[in-house]
Amino acid sequence: MTDHSLLVRIRRFFHLPENEPEIAWTRTPLYRRRLEQVKTGWIITALLMLAAENIAIIAGLFFFSSFMSFAYLERDAE
Repeated sequence: MTDHSLLVRIRRFFHLPENEPEIAWTRTPLYRRRLEQVKTGWIITALLMLAAENIAIIAGLFFFSSFMSFAYLERDAE
């Protein structure tokens, strides 16, 4: 059996097209580089959350980093 990611198997199960621009964007080198930067940002944010002793600061960091991750990984306007 070939090694496919979970998303690929779900798309194939529901017969979803794989040539959409939104899906093709996730295969570009720019997206992969941005994904690595987001992972690094999440690690730094997690360390800041561990250092913070206030639940409000932890929640604020979580929501801000989530928003920034989604905004940064979104495809640029063409």
